[in-house]
Amino acid sequence: MKLWVLAAAALLFPGCFPDFENPHLSVRGLSEEDLKAPPGRVEIKSAIVNDVRNRRSLRLSLNDGRNTPPPELKFDRYGVEATRAKDGFELWRVTVWSDPTDRLYAVTEIAYWDNEENSYFYHYEGGNPHRDVWMGPFPIKFSKPPADMDEHGH
Repeated sequence: MKLWVLAAAALLFPGCFPDFENPHLSVRGLSEEDLKAPPGRVEIKSAIVNDVRNRRSLRLSLNDGRNTPPPELKFDRYGVEATRAKDGFELWRVTVWSDPTDRLYAVTEIAYWDNEENSYFYHYEGGNPHRDVWMGPFPIKFSKPPADMDEHGH
């Protein structure tokens, strides 16, 4: 009988019970809405670096790449900023790895992220012997599509 009274009281007075929040989120300054939000700039960069380093290990398969930039990309006159060749959509340049320039066999790894196609092109330059290798596109799947960013990925 006492259990029925307690159950009825619990149903009638739900405000008496405290709301429990995940303590791990508050320590990191996050909320449930942050977890449900689409990936932003930091999450995309992390996904690219993880894909290059761990999932595909692109640095270990440089022989599979090509020596020239892919025909899908068009570069500015300095060869730094890239756009899609078919429609001029600006791609976000992500530095995956960059050795100091004064290092003898400095290596630079750049990914060019296409926010509409959810894929990136990978460029490796440097090392001993010197290599200039292009690979891609490599798609990355997210549980939600990435948030719209401006032309510089911000």
